[in-house]
Amino acid sequence: MRYMHRLVLASVVATVALCGCRAPGPPPAALPPGQVIAATRVWAHSIRTVRDRDVSLRITQTVEGRRRELPGFGGQMGFDRTIPALYLLAEKLGQTAFWLRARGDRFWLAFPHTSEVATGGPAAYAKLPHLIRPHEVRTWFAGPERVGLTWPETEMSVGPECYRFDVFLAGALLRSVLVDRRKLVIEAIRSFDALGRRVTEVHLEDYAPQDGIQFPRVITVERPLEGMTVRLELGGPEINPDINPAAFLPGRRPGWTHVDLDRQPLSALRALQGD
Repeated sequence: MRYMHRLVLASVVATVALCGCRAPGPPPAALPPGQVIAATRVWAHSIRTVRDRDVSLRITQTVEGRRRELPGFGGQMGFDRTIPALYLLAEKLGQTAFWLRARGDRFWLAFPHTSEVATGGPAAYAKLPHLIRPHEVRTWFAGPERVGLTWPETEMSVGPECYRFDVFLAGALLRSVLVDRRKLVIEAIRSFDALGRRVTEVHLEDYAPQDGIQFPRVITVERPLEGMTVRLELGGPEINPDINPAAFLPGRRPGWTHVDLDRQPLSALRALQGD
């Protein structure tokens, strides 16, 4: 069984599409796993909070082989790894399209144009693959232990531009993580379910120094089983600003319609009808 997993893995990661690590000139000499892991730990632990007041959000959906790009949004975002918590304000033509506030495994999604607020937890998240979730973001920036680089079954191999960590759990491939050989930051994470299906693929791209820390300007989240791709472009990220924890909690909205998506269908939300 383990041998079969290796064959499947080899065929999956042979494509260079997973690795966005590309740069002119030869890469530096390969490092041993311990040094790569230590470098990613220093990088990840240097990021506690992120805030950006100039983001662009694009969502692409593929249904029955047909690709459709939904209207794009501008807006603002904030993230706190220690909670974990996330907020995202999406705007269109100067008007607020929606507010997302998420803390732990709960979220509040407000639509001013229909005076609705949707709430939910894990069951509701499964209905909304469009949403980026706080625990996902924490995984990307929480360090090598959480993403699995230090787990006993994890194996590292050296590619032309990236280190590849194949994370196994009880002999089954759980995750493939790519680390850029030059910057020693995470470039891509591909996650699999128990059936070996690719569930999520994350690309962290266009790294540049910000406040002395390498940080991606483009974050793309693909959910192949749902045919959903979410692309978040950051215009001016601030690293480790002080963010009031209240920014991640919902405000009171008297008179608004409340939809509990843990128990109610998406069709109960007028704001999403027709999407």
